[in-house]
Amino acid sequence: MDFNGDGLDDLIVGEREGYVNYFRRLGDGTLTSEGRIQAGSIDIDVGTNSAPFVFDWNNDGLLDLIVGRESTSGGSLYLYLNEGTSGNPVFNSYAPVMKGSSPVAWPRSIPHMEDMNGDGLLDLLVGEDNGHTYYLENVGATGAPVFATSAAITVNGTPFAWPTGETDATVFVNDWNEDGILDIVQGNYTEYLFVFLGNDPTGIGSHSEIPEGGASLTLLSNPVFGSLRFTFSSDQPVPVTVSLFSMDGRMVNRWDLGTINGVTDHTHAVSELPTGVYTMVSSVDGYISCYPIVIIR
Repeated sequence: MDFNGDGLDDLIVGEREGYVNYFRRLGDGTLTSEGRIQAGSIDIDVGTNSAPFVFDWNNDGLLDLIVGRESTSGGSLYLYLNEGTSGNPVFNSYAPVMKGSSPVAWPRSIPHMEDMNGDGLLDLLVGEDNGHTYYLENVGATGAPVFATSAAITVNGTPFAWPTGETDATVFVNDWNEDGILDIVQGNYTEYLFVFLGNDPTGIGSHSEIPEGGASLTLLSNPVFGSLRFTFSSDQPVPVTVSLFSMDGRMVNRWDLGTINGVTDHTHAVSELPTGVYTMVSSVDGYISCYPIVIIR
Protein backbone atom coordinates (compact mmCIF):
# COMPACT_ATOMS: atom_id res chain seq x y z
CA MET A 1 0.00 0.00 0.00
CA ASP A 2 1.03 3.63 -0.51
CA PHE A 3 1.57 4.60 3.15
CA ASN A 4 2.88 8.12 2.57
CA GLY A 5 0.86 9.23 -0.44
CA ASP A 6 3.77 9.49 -2.90
CA GLY A 7 2.30 7.06 -5.43
CA LEU A 8 4.69 4.21 -4.54
CA ASP A 9 3.80 1.00 -2.68
CA ASP A 10 5.44 0.77 0.74
CA LEU A 11 5.78 -2.10 3.22
CA ILE A 12 4.48 -2.33 6.80
CA VAL A 13 5.93 -5.28 8.74
CA GLY A 14 5.17 -6.77 12.15
CA GLU A 15 7.70 -8.72 14.19
CA ARG A 16 8.15 -11.18 17.03
CA GLU A 17 8.97 -8.43 19.56
CA GLY A 18 5.65 -6.65 18.98
CA TYR A 19 6.78 -3.55 17.07
CA VAL A 20 5.51 -2.36 13.67
CA ASN A 21 8.10 -1.35 11.08
CA TYR A 22 7.79 0.98 8.08
CA PHE A 23 9.79 0.49 4.88
CA ARG A 24 9.40 3.32 2.34
CA ARG A 25 9.58 2.65 -1.39
CA LEU A 26 12.04 4.78 -3.36
CA GLY A 27 11.71 5.89 -6.96
CA ASP A 28 14.12 3.18 -8.14
CA GLY A 29 11.93 0.46 -6.59
CA THR A 30 14.12 -0.26 -3.56
CA LEU A 31 12.98 -0.02 0.06
CA THR A 32 14.51 2.05 2.83
CA SER A 33 13.77 1.58 6.53
CA GLU A 34 11.91 4.43 8.23
CA GLY A 35 12.09 2.68 11.59
CA ARG A 36 9.23 1.73 13.87
CA ILE A 37 5.79 3.30 13.57
CA GLN A 38 4.91 5.32 16.63
CA ALA A 39 1.74 6.29 18.49
CA GLY A 40 1.96 9.35 20.67
CA SER A 41 5.71 9.62 19.94
CA ILE A 42 6.27 6.14 21.41
CA ASP A 43 7.01 3.02 19.37
CA ILE A 44 3.87 0.93 18.84
CA ASP A 45 4.45 -2.19 20.91
CA VAL A 46 1.65 -4.77 21.21
CA GLY A 47 3.79 -7.16 23.24
CA THR A 48 4.53 -10.12 21.00
CA ASN A 49 3.86 -11.19 17.41
CA SER A 50 2.55 -7.94 15.94
CA ALA A 51 0.47 -8.44 12.77
CA PRO A 52 -0.41 -5.10 11.10
CA PHE A 53 -3.04 -4.51 8.45
CA VAL A 54 -3.35 -1.11 6.76
CA PHE A 55 -6.62 0.31 5.38
CA ASP A 56 -9.02 3.24 5.79
CA TRP A 57 -11.17 2.24 8.78
CA ASN A 58 -13.30 5.39 9.04
CA ASN A 59 -13.47 6.34 5.34
CA ASP A 60 -11.74 9.71 5.83
CA GLY A 61 -9.20 9.15 3.07
CA LEU A 62 -6.37 8.34 5.51
CA LEU A 63 -4.77 4.94 6.05
CA ASP A 64 -5.29 3.51 9.53
CA LEU A 65 -3.73 0.50 11.30
CA ILE A 66 -5.16 -2.65 12.83
CA VAL A 67 -2.48 -4.60 14.68
CA GLY A 68 -3.00 -8.17 15.82
CA ARG A 69 -1.04 -9.53 18.76
CA GLU A 70 -0.23 -12.60 20.85
CA SER A 71 -2.15 -11.82 24.03
CA THR A 72 -5.93 -11.84 24.43
CA SER A 73 -5.86 -9.79 27.63
CA GLY A 74 -7.73 -6.59 26.80
CA GLY A 75 -8.26 -7.82 23.25
CA SER A 76 -6.07 -9.20 20.50
CA LEU A 77 -6.67 -6.53 17.83
CA TYR A 78 -5.73 -2.88 18.34
CA LEU A 79 -7.02 -0.07 16.11
CA TYR A 80 -4.84 2.99 15.52
CA LEU A 81 -6.63 5.83 13.69
CA ASN A 82 -4.55 8.11 11.48
CA GLU A 83 -4.85 11.68 12.77
CA GLY A 84 -2.28 13.13 10.38
CA THR A 85 -2.41 13.53 6.60
CA SER A 86 -2.12 11.19 3.63
CA GLY A 87 1.55 12.15 3.27
CA ASN A 88 2.35 12.14 6.98
CA PRO A 89 0.44 9.49 8.98
CA VAL A 90 0.15 10.29 12.70
CA PHE A 91 -1.12 7.88 15.34
CA ASN A 92 -1.75 8.99 18.93
CA SER A 93 -3.76 6.28 20.66
CA TYR A 94 -5.43 2.90 20.15
CA ALA A 95 -8.68 1.15 20.93
CA PRO A 96 -9.48 -2.57 20.93
CA VAL A 97 -11.52 -3.85 17.99
CA MET A 98 -14.86 -4.99 19.39
CA LYS A 99 -17.19 -7.89 18.67
CA GLY A 100 -20.45 -6.84 20.24
CA SER A 101 -19.65 -5.53 23.72
CA SER A 102 -16.37 -7.45 24.09
CA PRO A 103 -12.94 -7.06 22.48
CA VAL A 104 -11.99 -9.50 19.73
CA ALA A 105 -9.78 -11.97 21.57
CA TRP A 106 -8.08 -14.86 19.79
CA PRO A 107 -4.44 -15.74 20.49
CA ARG A 108 -2.01 -14.49 17.83
CA SER A 109 -4.72 -12.71 15.86
CA ILE A 110 -3.79 -11.81 12.27
CA PRO A 111 -6.37 -9.48 10.65
CA HIS A 112 -7.51 -8.88 7.08
CA MET A 113 -10.36 -6.62 5.88
CA GLU A 114 -12.41 -7.43 2.78
CA ASP A 115 -15.99 -7.02 1.54
CA MET A 116 -16.87 -10.70 1.64
CA ASN A 117 -20.61 -10.47 0.97
CA GLY A 118 -20.74 -7.72 -1.65
CA ASP A 119 -22.70 -5.19 0.44
CA GLY A 120 -20.09 -2.45 0.07
CA LEU A 121 -18.86 -2.75 3.68
CA LEU A 122 -15.48 -4.12 4.71
CA ASP A 123 -15.80 -7.29 6.79
CA LEU A 124 -13.13 -8.61 9.15
CA LEU A 125 -11.25 -11.91 8.77
CA VAL A 126 -9.01 -13.06 11.60
CA GLY A 127 -6.52 -15.92 11.52
CA GLU A 128 -5.44 -17.23 14.92
CA ASP A 129 -3.10 -19.59 16.75
CA ASN A 130 -5.19 -22.74 16.40
CA GLY A 131 -5.26 -22.42 12.63
CA HIS A 132 -8.84 -21.28 12.16
CA THR A 133 -9.93 -18.21 10.24
CA TYR A 134 -12.92 -16.34 11.62
CA TYR A 135 -15.37 -14.19 9.65
CA LEU A 136 -16.91 -11.14 11.32
CA GLU A 137 -19.57 -9.51 9.16
CA ASN A 138 -19.64 -5.72 9.18
CA VAL A 139 -23.19 -4.75 10.20
CA GLY A 140 -22.35 -1.07 10.63
CA ALA A 141 -22.03 1.59 7.96
CA THR A 142 -19.40 2.99 5.62
CA GLY A 143 -16.73 4.55 7.82
CA ALA A 144 -18.17 3.04 10.99
CA PRO A 145 -17.56 -0.75 11.06
CA VAL A 146 -19.53 -2.77 13.61
CA PHE A 147 -19.02 -6.49 14.27
CA ALA A 148 -21.61 -8.40 16.28
CA THR A 149 -20.85 -12.08 15.66
CA SER A 150 -18.11 -14.37 14.37
CA ALA A 151 -18.04 -17.71 12.59
CA ALA A 152 -15.21 -20.01 11.57
CA ILE A 153 -14.85 -20.25 7.80
CA THR A 154 -15.63 -23.77 6.64
CA VAL A 155 -14.81 -26.16 3.82
CA ASN A 156 -17.64 -28.59 3.07
CA GLY A 157 -19.26 -27.61 6.36
CA THR A 158 -16.16 -28.18 8.51
CA PRO A 159 -14.03 -25.30 9.85
CA PHE A 160 -10.64 -25.49 8.17
CA ALA A 161 -7.63 -25.37 10.45
CA TRP A 162 -3.98 -26.30 10.75
CA PRO A 163 -2.70 -28.65 13.48
CA THR A 164 -3.23 -27.04 16.88
CA GLY A 165 -0.38 -25.11 18.49
CA GLU A 166 1.44 -21.97 17.34
CA THR A 167 0.19 -22.25 13.79
CA ASP A 168 -0.45 -18.51 13.27
CA ALA A 169 -3.00 -18.72 10.46
CA THR A 170 -2.35 -15.84 8.06
CA VAL A 171 -5.20 -15.06 5.69
CA PHE A 172 -5.36 -13.06 2.45
CA VAL A 173 -8.40 -12.68 0.20
CA ASN A 174 -8.17 -12.47 -3.58
CA ASP A 175 -9.78 -13.86 -6.72
CA TRP A 176 -7.10 -16.54 -7.14
CA ASN A 177 -8.56 -18.23 -10.22
CA GLU A 178 -10.16 -15.09 -11.72
CA ASP A 179 -13.68 -16.51 -11.77
CA GLY A 180 -15.23 -13.45 -10.12
CA ILE A 181 -15.55 -15.16 -6.72
CA LEU A 182 -13.36 -14.28 -3.75
CA ASP A 183 -10.93 -17.02 -2.67
CA ILE A 184 -8.79 -17.35 0.47
CA VAL A 185 -5.04 -17.88 0.57
CA GLN A 186 -3.86 -19.04 3.98
CA GLY A 187 -0.36 -19.57 5.30
CA ASN A 188 0.83 -20.83 8.67
CA TYR A 189 3.73 -21.02 11.11
CA THR A 190 5.13 -24.32 9.88
CA GLU A 191 5.72 -24.09 6.13
CA TYR A 192 2.62 -24.54 4.04
CA LEU A 193 0.46 -22.27 1.89
CA PHE A 194 -3.05 -23.30 0.86
CA VAL A 195 -5.69 -21.85 -1.47
CA PHE A 196 -9.38 -22.28 -0.64
CA LEU A 197 -11.52 -21.58 -3.71
CA GLY A 198 -14.77 -19.76 -3.01
CA ASN A 199 -18.10 -20.90 -4.40
CA ASP A 200 -20.56 -18.84 -2.32
CA PRO A 201 -23.25 -17.56 -4.71
CA THR A 202 -24.16 -14.74 -2.29
CA GLY A 203 -20.80 -13.00 -2.61
CA ILE A 204 -19.47 -10.64 -5.27
CA GLY A 205 -18.75 -13.58 -7.51
CA SER A 206 -22.42 -14.40 -7.91
CA HIS A 207 -23.59 -14.46 -11.50
CA SER A 208 -27.30 -14.53 -10.62
CA GLU A 209 -29.58 -13.10 -13.25
CA ILE A 210 -31.21 -9.77 -12.48
CA PRO A 211 -34.89 -10.08 -11.54
CA GLU A 212 -37.51 -11.01 -14.08
CA GLY A 213 -39.61 -8.22 -15.49
CA GLY A 214 -37.37 -6.57 -18.07
CA ALA A 215 -34.50 -5.10 -16.01
CA SER A 216 -31.17 -4.90 -17.84
CA LEU A 217 -27.81 -3.14 -17.74
CA THR A 218 -25.87 -2.45 -20.93
CA LEU A 219 -22.25 -1.27 -21.07
CA LEU A 220 -21.81 1.52 -23.62
CA SER A 221 -18.01 1.30 -23.72
CA ASN A 222 -15.52 -1.43 -22.95
CA PRO A 223 -12.55 -0.84 -22.80
CA VAL A 224 -13.22 2.25 -20.72
CA PHE A 225 -11.33 5.49 -21.35
CA GLY A 226 -11.81 8.05 -18.60
CA SER A 227 -15.50 7.41 -17.88
CA LEU A 228 -17.60 4.31 -17.28
CA ARG A 229 -20.79 4.58 -19.35
CA PHE A 230 -23.80 2.30 -19.19
CA THR A 231 -27.57 2.27 -19.65
CA PHE A 232 -29.97 0.72 -17.14
CA SER A 233 -33.56 -0.07 -17.95
CA SER A 234 -36.41 -1.57 -15.96
CA ASP A 235 -40.16 -1.82 -16.45
CA GLN A 236 -40.72 -1.65 -12.69
CA PRO A 237 -39.14 0.45 -9.87
CA VAL A 238 -36.00 -1.31 -8.54
CA PRO A 239 -33.17 -0.09 -6.24
CA VAL A 240 -29.80 -0.26 -8.02
CA THR A 241 -26.21 0.04 -6.85
CA VAL A 242 -23.08 -0.47 -8.93
CA SER A 243 -19.66 -1.30 -7.46
CA LEU A 244 -16.24 -1.59 -9.05
CA PHE A 245 -13.67 -4.12 -7.82
CA SER A 246 -9.99 -4.43 -8.69
CA MET A 247 -8.53 -7.86 -9.46
CA ASP A 248 -7.20 -8.21 -5.90
CA GLY A 249 -10.77 -8.04 -4.60
CA ARG A 250 -10.73 -4.43 -3.34
CA MET A 251 -13.79 -2.27 -3.92
CA VAL A 252 -12.43 0.87 -5.57
CA ASN A 253 -15.73 2.68 -6.16
CA ARG A 254 -19.44 2.38 -5.48
CA TRP A 255 -22.42 4.29 -6.85
CA ASP A 256 -25.93 4.24 -5.37
CA LEU A 257 -28.23 4.91 -8.32
CA GLY A 258 -31.38 5.01 -6.22
CA THR A 259 -34.65 3.54 -7.46
CA ILE A 260 -34.85 3.29 -11.25
CA ASN A 261 -37.95 2.88 -13.40
CA GLY A 262 -37.59 3.18 -17.16
CA VAL A 263 -34.41 3.83 -19.14
CA THR A 264 -31.55 5.90 -17.66
CA ASP A 265 -28.02 6.68 -18.85
CA HIS A 266 -25.12 6.80 -16.40
CA THR A 267 -21.59 8.19 -16.66
CA HIS A 268 -19.02 7.88 -13.86
CA ALA A 269 -15.44 9.16 -13.98
CA VAL A 270 -12.80 6.48 -13.41
CA SER A 271 -9.80 8.38 -14.74
CA GLU A 272 -8.09 8.19 -11.34
CA LEU A 273 -7.86 4.39 -11.53
CA PRO A 274 -4.79 2.68 -13.02
CA THR A 275 -4.99 0.72 -16.25
CA GLY A 276 -6.17 -2.84 -15.62
CA VAL A 277 -8.96 -5.39 -15.51
CA TYR A 278 -11.82 -4.73 -13.09
CA THR A 279 -15.12 -6.35 -12.16
CA MET A 280 -18.23 -4.21 -12.29
CA VAL A 281 -20.90 -5.58 -9.95
CA SER A 282 -24.53 -4.47 -10.15
CA SER A 283 -27.00 -5.09 -7.34
CA VAL A 284 -30.58 -4.86 -8.59
CA ASP A 285 -33.10 -5.31 -5.80
CA GLY A 286 -30.63 -7.71 -4.16
CA TYR A 287 -29.81 -9.68 -7.33
CA ILE A 288 -26.12 -9.63 -8.26
CA SER A 289 -24.54 -9.61 -11.73
CA CYS A 290 -20.87 -9.21 -12.73
CA TYR A 291 -19.29 -7.58 -15.76
CA PRO A 292 -15.54 -7.73 -16.50
CA ILE A 293 -14.25 -4.41 -17.86
CA VAL A 294 -10.91 -3.01 -18.91
CA ILE A 295 -9.93 0.52 -17.84
CA ILE A 296 -7.27 2.29 -19.90
CA ARG A 297 -5.79 5.62 -18.77
